[in-house]
Amino acid sequence: MDAKRLRDLLRISEHGSYTRAAAAEGISQPALSNSIAVLEKELGIRVLDRTRRGATLTDFGRLLVSHAALLESLLSRAAEDVRLKKLGLEGSLSIGVSPIACAEIVPDAVARLKRDTPNVRIMVEQQPDDALLRRLRMGEIDLMVSPAGLLSDPPDIERQLLFHDSFIVIAALDNPIARRKSISLGELRDATWAMPDAQTAMSRHIEALFAAEDVPWPNNCVVTNSMTAIRSLVMRGDCISITSKMLVALELRAGFLAGIALRGQNLMREISLRTRHNSKATPLVERFVGHLRVVAAEIRGASRKCRAPSARGR
Repeated sequence: MDAKRLRDLLRISEHGSYTRAAAAEGISQPALSNSIAVLEKELGIRVLDRTRRGATLTDFGRLLVSHAALLESLLSRAAEDVRLKKLGLEGSLSIGVSPIACAEIVPDAVARLKRDTPNVRIMVEQQPDDALLRRLRMGEIDLMVSPAGLLSDPPDIERQLLFHDSFIVIAALDNPIARRKSISLGELRDATWAMPDAQTAMSRHIEALFAAEDVPWPNNCVVTNSMTAIRSLVMRGDCISITSKMLVALELRAGFLAGIALRGQNLMREISLRTRHNSKATPLVERFVGHLRVVAAEIRGASRKCRAPSARGR
């Protein structure tokens, strides 16, 4: 396949018609039509159906467009890496993260990478997991670090377990439940909650916890897409919340929040590294993943020490 014809197909899908795509690209409509006709003849399939309203992709067309978009993204990244090389940098690394990944593992791995490879440009972008997964599949980011999620990943995505994360209830120090060592969701039916936005993986995991305990989703809650807002609301004593223990580790150690162990099922979730399946990683990506695995091993080791009984307890 000619990559230019794939690009022409991508532009038609973006603009919805031959006419608008030709105008946007500054070429004639007959030339664009001929490009698609040659593509269809070479492959022996129809990729577009013409309608009165424009052009719509066939199933084969949608398949090709997904590859065309990935190809265009990779070529754009290649051009950017060449530009950076001219400026004396060794390349770029784009990392997609969820809030839990920002707490420790990714910043630590980035710091280690910068120590042994200082002349690189690194972008760390926090977005909802669904958006990150789309960008990873499109080649706009090199990898993502986030919870595994409750659904299976697409076949073109490879997932590797880094460590397990646990859920706790957080409350202000003067909240009555702050003195508890553990608590169940059933005991918190009448509480005022601060909950993460429904678009986040954290929200979906929390919903699964409530469902597993057969506890209805709280009506009395504040919903926000900001973890900073959740922490602030809880610290003021008006709300409680469920979150990752690692995500609030600094606040717990500083005595700004109380963490109460949560009794029930499914209280662990996998924090995973996702990459594109069968995609050749750059040396920079490989070095970063190596650091990521070392940090993950340290986190797992620290977690085992925390769970181990004391000598007196034995």
